[in-house]
Amino acid sequence: MKNIRDVAKKANVSIATVSRVINGHDNVSEKTKKKVLKAMRDLNYRPAPSYRNTRLFKTIAILIPNLKNSHYGEIVMGVESAARENGFDLFISITSENPDMEYESIENFFERKIDGIILSEFFIEKEKLEKFQKLNIPIVIADFKDDSVFLDSVNTDNFNGAYKAMQFLYDNGHRNILHIPGPNWSPAARDRINGINEFIKNNNDVKISFTSNRGYFPNAGRIAIKNYLKDKGLNFTAIFAVNDLIAVSVIDELKRQNINVPEDVSVIGFDDSPIAEYFYPYLTTIRQFRWDIGYTAAKLLIEKILNPKSTLPRKILIPTELIIRDSVKKIN
Repeated sequence: MKNIRDVAKKANVSIATVSRVINGHDNVSEKTKKKVLKAMRDLNYRPAPSYRNTRLFKTIAILIPNLKNSHYGEIVMGVESAARENGFDLFISITSENPDMEYESIENFFERKIDGIILSEFFIEKEKLEKFQKLNIPIVIADFKDDSVFLDSVNTDNFNGAYKAMQFLYDNGHRNILHIPGPNWSPAARDRINGINEFIKNNNDVKISFTSNRGYFPNAGRIAIKNYLKDKGLNFTAIFAVNDLIAVSVIDELKRQNINVPEDVSVIGFDDSPIAEYFYPYLTTIRQFRWDIGYTAAKLLIEKILNPKSTLPRKILIPTELIIRDSVKKIN
């Protein structure tokens, strides 16, 4: 039995284009429309009637890059809770930070009939994303700040979270601080650096250093601190890691080099991931509320679905919270 994907392949167009033709949208050229209709006739494809304009499908979708740790899992749980409360089903697609997989997943959503999409850390080209916006399918961004995209978004307040981490280290006497940053592509990592720089601007007696190695996963932290110590030695009293996974791997590497935390070096993380309160020394960190990000994003999306009148995009920042445990020592 032929489906919309077969039609798209035969006509050499996207699934979204076939969907536009089937649903009578006028933003398709006459030439393309004829090509799609011919492919449908050749394949004897008869689409099921579209009810998009008369009723809801009661289904939303979320794209996430991975499920390697609890971060995206908690966001999805928040989305699912809001969806269930409002009687919506949820599709989940894991795209492995691959733009082609993201584009294919979004096209597949059209075939499956969804009412709206949540994008979390998308890597798709803006031009491709705009094609889907023109179909008037509501889209909300979760956990990926991109002001160049004219869409509703929900993010952690990474800027003030980083400022809060620096303030805590400062209040505990630390003036030489090393930051292990996240990857260049990450808006969250950039916002945390911006928060650090703002703190330095307001407190010029603090010296901040950065490792040349960066990343979000444990091996990056181990390599970063090992290389930094080899090149520059122990010229800091505290480390601010971009996330808890990096912080934990750094503490482990410091132990291997007979540098104790927090006696010799203090460490603060970001996230408050589950490991933070079970790895010794128990990690002081900045908590971000991942479930709330997902829940709020889904509520925004469902509101847009149920009330489709055009409004200016809403940019929501979820505040962070300082969680004090044992990995930061007060010094003179």
